[in-house]
Amino acid sequence: MNRTFREILRVHLFLLAGVLAGCAANAPVQEDQIYDPFEANNREVHAFNKAVDEALLAPLSGVYGDVIPEEFRYVLGNAVTNLGQPNAFVNHLLQGDGDAASNTLVRFLLNSTVGIAGLFDPAAEIGIFDEPTDFGETLAVWGVGEGAYIELPLLGPSTVRDVVGMMVDFGIDPLKYALTNEQASYLFTARALNRLGQRFEYNDLIQVLLYESADSYTAQRLSYLQNKRHALAGETTIDDLEDPYDFE
Repeated sequence: MNRTFREILRVHLFLLAGVLAGCAANAPVQEDQIYDPFEANNREVHAFNKAVDEALLAPLSGVYGDVIPEEFRYVLGNAVTNLGQPNAFVNHLLQGDGDAASNTLVRFLLNSTVGIAGLFDPAAEIGIFDEPTDFGETLAVWGVGEGAYIELPLLGPSTVRDVVGMMVDFGIDPLKYALTNEQASYLFTARALNRLGQRFEYNDLIQVLLYESADSYTAQRLSYLQNKRHALAGETTIDDLEDPYDFE
């Protein structure tokens, strides 16, 4: 890489500020189209992210997966998913989906009590399944186009619409205002550990995508955009398996 991480981040955020300003005016991108006006900068960020994965995330996740029992990784994933339910509830309401909102609320209440703080998933046992969503999807429901493809340092692939959604989600998440600083730090740790667990579980997929493809940037971009578009259309995608590179 010919730039330091700080320089890449500064340039990337500068470009991001410009595209965010025009987000609402972006025309919807068709299923077979890819809008990537910042490809040169995105490729530098991708090279940085790939280097971090190779040097840090891959070996750490390997150790984590080998040392931590599968049962613990499973209940930790349940707890992290459960703590995302309040934000999903708000977004389902904003999307006008009352059924999904009520199901999400019931899941959260049931799993937080009977499921012991979300460690277990009794809601799924009675047919009330997770319906993940975010403000990026809310914007899509409101008719906002996905905009330019962007790869963020450490956070990975995204689009203008989903970056806006990620920032709004941070502000509207009810859990943010309910937790103490100490509890928030525990949640951050739990989410970080869960990411390592996901990286371990999907190691074979990531190896093919990042290290065995002729052009890992193009492969990841195509995979991400197709996955997101199919998810918005209600089709079964890797999102249903907790995509390890879906960082929104």
